[in-house]
Amino acid sequence: MPEFTEEKGLVLSSKRLGERSCILSVLTENNGRHLGVYQKQKPPEIGTVVSVRWRARLAEQMGTFYLEEVSSLSIPFLDDKKRLACLSAICLLLHELLPERQIFPNLYHSVFDFLDNLSEADFLKRYVLLEKELLSEIGFGLDTSCCAGGGNSDDLFYISPKTGRAVSREKGKPYHDKLLLLPRFLWCNADATDLDIQSGLKLTGYFLQTFALKKLLPKIREQLITF
Repeated sequence: MPEFTEEKGLVLSSKRLGERSCILSVLTENNGRHLGVYQKQKPPEIGTVVSVRWRARLAEQMGTFYLEEVSSLSIPFLDDKKRLACLSAICLLLHELLPERQIFPNLYHSVFDFLDNLSEADFLKRYVLLEKELLSEIGFGLDTSCCAGGGNSDDLFYISPKTGRAVSREKGKPYHDKLLLLPRFLWCNADATDLDIQSGLKLTGYFLQTFALKKLLPKIREQLITF
């Protein structure tokens, strides 16, 4: 009978299955994004950190989760709409975009690093960087290593919405109305202003919606731009 245990998983989504059970989507380190039936009337909230045990009769079956709550990440931020929106948005995106049972160890650790530092002042900058990493992990990475047009790679300013490749300020200026702004913090270690954060959210949001999800972004994620 196949089974596994994980010390720390993140509840990404919950779908009701009858009156006393639900189907959970949980991000784990060694077993990827995993689905399972949770046979209790009240499921853990999205964003809850849990210890995980999963069992099934056959490996290809959905199986059953046996969970113990470690911590609820939302509780410290019940009065903070921005941080709650970040928590909800990243859980929804991970659920929507990560293939089931495919392992992403680096992304797993980046997600928990972001969540562990959600109280920091630069949480929105960290959130945009996490979305950029998510895009890279699922095959839609942005190339910010050099200028696609052969320009100055130390002055990257735009990114092509078609190729995801960076363009320098000089080379991109004649086409600025067709390119997306590339804030400096997305390609080098730099601070980020509020305007930079907004540009970064629009940039990663465009690629998530157009190439990865191929549908509208979750409403909670769109709210990050309007806060």
